[in-house]
Amino acid sequence: MLSNMESMPLPQRPDDPLSALAAADRARDRLATSLRLPSGLFPVLAVAIASQMGAAAYGVAAQTTTGLAVALAGAAAFLGVAALVVVRFRRINGVRVDGLASTIILGTGTLSTLVYLGAFVAATWAAFESRWWLVVTAAAVGGAGYSLGAWRWWRAYRRDPVERAGGASPRVLALLAVAALVGFAVLVVGS
Repeated sequence: MLSNMESMPLPQRPDDPLSALAAADRARDRLATSLRLPSGLFPVLAVAIASQMGAAAYGVAAQTTTGLAVALAGAAAFLGVAALVVVRFRRINGVRVDGLASTIILGTGTLSTLVYLGAFVAATWAAFESRWWLVVTAAAVGGAGYSLGAWRWWRAYRRDPVERAGGASPRVLALLAVAALVGFAVLVVGS
C-alpha cells in the first residue's frame, strides 16, 4: 500500500505553492538520477592525478628548471583532462551540476583532499630520498584514493542532490590556486 502511495503522482494545482514545490522536487530528483558521467571518468581522473602528483613531487625535489618544467607539465596535463571532463559532461547531460568541477575534478571533497595531501607528502619525501618506486606507488595510491573520493561524492549526490549541491565557490577556488602558486614559487625560489 505504501509503495503505491509513493509512486502515485501528486495532483498539480497551479495556484497551490506546495504542489508546485513538490513537482519541482520530483523534477530535480529525476534529473539527478538521470545524469551520466563521461565513460571512464574515474580511471582517467586517477591517472591524471597520479601523473600530476608524481610530476609535482619530482619538481619539488629536483629544485631545478627541469624539475619546474616537469611539475608544470603535470599540472597542465591535469588541467587539460579536467577541462575535457567538464566539457564532455555538459555535452552528455546538457546541464551544469553544482559541485561537479570543484568536488569531483578539483578534489575539494574531504576524502579526496586528505588522500591527495597524504599521498603528495609521501611522494615528495620519496622523491627527496630518490626512491622513485615509492614516488610512483604513492602517486598511484593517491590517484586511486582521489578518484574513490570523487566516486563516493557522485553516489551521494545522486541520492540527495540538495545536500551535496554547492561546491566550493569560484572565489574560494581562485584563492586556493593563488595560495598554491605562491607556495610553489616559494619552494622553487627558496632552493
